[in-house]
Order: sequence, then structure tokens, then C-alpha cells
Amino acid sequence: MHSNHLLYIFAISLLTGCVAASQKTETKADTSTVTAVTDEAPAKQQTVDTGRNTPKTEILKPQAGPYPPECYKTITDIIQSSDFKSDLAEKANIKVRIDRQDNSKLFLQLFASEKDHESTIAWLRLDKANEKLEDITVDPDKPVQLNYDRSLISALRQHCP
Repeated sequence: MHSNHLLYIFAISLLTGCVAASQKTETKADTSTVTAVTDEAPAKQQTVDTGRNTPKTEILKPQAGPYPPECYKTITDIIQSSDFKSDLAEKANIKVRIDRQDNSKLFLQLFASEKDHESTIAWLRLDKANEKLEDITVDPDKPVQLNYDRSLISALRQHCP
């Protein structure tokens, strides 16, 4: 028999054994320890305690990065004053995350937090230099121009680098 065939048969046998063994175990796994196996030999196993008090996954929050909280507040005020509309969430419940900055343009992710998850609602581009707010959710090459309170742009320039 060729060595490829033997390898194939061995792999199928191993997978079948794993499936049978996993069906016999409890439905709730204990993830407090992790066993790491090195490539050198099966006898060299290490057990790593991940702790039983591992914190729950946190809901995503706006990235701190180089942007102070005043920057997020000003951007939120601009969006609240705009004619942006969404059927997915009320405007008052929309939160902002600065995804990235390209020169004077801020790319913004708008999202709504639910009990156990977050949903992205839209993507906006805010151009500080040209004072433009654009909805780029559907097509970044054909943005939808949004109107907003332009008196807020001076606060944006002051609080956002």
C-alpha cells in the first residue's frame, strides 16, 4: 500500500475516534485549563491555568487611540444634528467609533448596542478640511451628502487632531 493511503486511513481512524470520544463527554466543557502539546514528544505536555475568573467578553467601545473623549462627543453632536436617518436604530441610541483617519478625513462606524451584541448601522466619512459629512455605507465612490450644523466644525477641529 502507498504511504498516502496509510496516512489517509490513519487520519480517518483518528477523526472517527475523536468524534466518538467527544460524544461521550459532558456537554459543558471546562475551559479553566488548557493543555499544550509540543511537537517534540507527546510526553512533554504543559498545563496552563487560564483561571476560573476570566472576565466576560466586553462590548466594543470607541477606541481611545489619539482621540480624546471630547472628539467623540463633538462627532456625535455633528451626527445628531445631521439629516442622517436609519431604520435600524433611533438616532439618540447611535454610537460612534473612529475607524481610521486619512489626512483630514475621519472614517466613522455608526453602531447600536443591544443587550448582547453590537450592530453596525452605517459608515460615514467626515472631512474636516472641506466640512463635508458623507454617508458611504452603500458605495464609498458615490457618497450621499449629509447636512449638519456647521457651527460644530470649529469644535471638531479643536478636539480632534
